[in-house]
Amino acid sequence: MKHIVSKYITIAAAAVMSLAAASCSRDIRFNIDGELADNAASEVYLIIEKTSADTIATAAVDSDNRFRITGRAEEPATAIICDDNGNTLTSLLLEKGDLVMHPTFPQGYVVEGGPVNDKYNIVARRLVDITNEAYRLDPSDSLSRQKFDALAAKYRNIVSTAVDDNIDNIIGVELFLYNESKGMSAEQMRNRFEQFPAKMRELSSMRDFAHYIDIYERTEVGQKFIDMPLHTISGDGTLAEICAGKRLVLLDFWATWCYPCMLELPYLHKAYTRYALQGFEICSISLDRSPGRWREFVMRNDMLWTNAIDMHDDNGNCAVETYGLQSIPANFLIAEDGTIIARNLRGERLMAELERYFGN
Repeated sequence: MKHIVSKYITIAAAAVMSLAAASCSRDIRFNIDGELADNAASEVYLIIEKTSADTIATAAVDSDNRFRITGRAEEPATAIICDDNGNTLTSLLLEKGDLVMHPTFPQGYVVEGGPVNDKYNIVARRLVDITNEAYRLDPSDSLSRQKFDALAAKYRNIVSTAVDDNIDNIIGVELFLYNESKGMSAEQMRNRFEQFPAKMRELSSMRDFAHYIDIYERTEVGQKFIDMPLHTISGDGTLAEICAGKRLVLLDFWATWCYPCMLELPYLHKAYTRYALQGFEICSISLDRSPGRWREFVMRNDMLWTNAIDMHDDNGNCAVETYGLQSIPANFLIAEDGTIIARNLRGERLMAELERYFGN
């Protein structure tokens, strides 16, 4: 029995060492052998995600719908594989060695074959299962909000545990940047950031995130709201114009394709109906790419408050960047003096805060 235990400890140690080596290498040479669904594309591209870098590798798809991407990266990073039809096929974590991309059913693709991606895929599958369960909830069900909150808590716990377990490799970085940090305060982000070893904090994505924390901090509770141009259904204006003369303004970010946003819509209707005559206004900014779809949705759902769609201004800035958003739905409650007095009020929490301010 002792020898069996010793054997598995040795194997586990070797796996950890392999993962660490693959995660920390500064010269990552990789091969990705892929297979597409029938005639899905004629060429594929590998792109470093969330950076200004262009495509770092390309490959032609042969008559058997197969391809091989060969390339190198200077550091561990998240990457995406796209096709020449403009579709994002899958994401992966760049690591040294030979990887395989193949279709998964009922849809999509997965990259496997390396210790980093194989370990990350285990976590990702658990998160996808929870997400799918959330999307199956019926918004008309009176308990859907409670069920969604329970699933969200489970999701956050899985992510946080996985970051703890991978604090010294790219898996932890990926999960922290794009999952765990959502909903954190600037102070919480900095504290978690400092838990990563120096070699991880020096990655390009982490350096960019350190800058992002400074932006995020400008819109925390206690700060003054940041004015910006608005492209509303009725014409162009500014957020300052919307706030002028109002006792409270809820700056709300959403999109027609965002399921959690749909769960919040009944509460926005209730809040506006109850408090609009007392000096309450909602300014909803949609992240939709289709102005037509956005307008039609607003009209069909009787969203009678101020509605705008996010667009880049003359300086290339947009509302998402100005307010340092990581996810939606997101909102900011702005007081009469321009101070942000609350953030991300959901469901009954929003109603309770408004009742506290305006009275019953």
